[in-house]
Amino acid sequence: MNLGFIGTGNMGARFVPRLIAAGHTVSIFDTRLEAMTNLVLEGAIQSESAKQVASEADAVFVSLPNPTIVEKVALDENTGVIHSLPKGSAFVDMSTSPPSLARKISEKCNEIGVFGIDAPVSNGGIFVTIGGSKSIVDKLWPAFEAMCEKVIYMGPSGQGQIAKLCRQYVSYTAFFTLIEALLIGHKSKVDTQKLANFIGESTGNSGPGQSLKRLAERDFGSPESARAKLDIVAKDLRMAVELAELIDSPHGTGTVTSDTLKAAQEKGWGEWEYWVSACILEEISGKKIEYPSL
Repeated sequence: MNLGFIGTGNMGARFVPRLIAAGHTVSIFDTRLEAMTNLVLEGAIQSESAKQVASEADAVFVSLPNPTIVEKVALDENTGVIHSLPKGSAFVDMSTSPPSLARKISEKCNEIGVFGIDAPVSNGGIFVTIGGSKSIVDKLWPAFEAMCEKVIYMGPSGQGQIAKLCRQYVSYTAFFTLIEALLIGHKSKVDTQKLANFIGESTGNSGPGQSLKRLAERDFGSPESARAKLDIVAKDLRMAVELAELIDSPHGTGTVTSDTLKAAQEKGWGEWEYWVSACILEEISGKKIEYPSL
């Protein structure tokens, strides 16, 4: 297939080579020229604009920092790429965006004879959850399989994003629940290594282990190296809470966690790894603990 990819940062830089290796022709665009250089060496075709990427593509994939940029790239009256897509092709948002935006893009696409697909990724691109026209998703399935290990079709437009937001909700509220539990144990003079091992083995909660290891080392990354930046995590959880508010679903745990992430952002930590926000709970507790690795 002739594919386009807009946004060749953290995720795009991983996906484009996989698409090329699978035999697809891939045109790319990013506002930062340096983000395209290595991909061109690997066989990607550099385009002069996002609209040029779309002009001959069977599908254009985007991976962009926030929903405002996604909406502008997709729908802007002058520069929106959906207006350059050939009839029957697709705009695929692999960013994490509100389900309402996914449905809006899909509706606008349908009006002009193209398709809008929401396909946010999780776990560093291992999983992709997809919402949109099943027939178009089936057509693009080989491309999704080239990029991600686990491809899951969730249903109509917006449901891929809903699945991603629910996943984020569980992941980040669970992380803070674990930190709070370790602080309770620490302040009660329990051996935190034994406690962490017990929690991990008895609940199967081994997921945050790497985060705890780097917390123990006070390793919060840098704007250049961070892969799960606080600002991104806070955005995702905030969208999950807003979705719960919209449909009048309980979200107390998410609200408290979102507030903690916001407090960490207000410290100026937004470009660091999200687990730096555990320091907010330490401040509240009045204790700093040595975090073991589960």
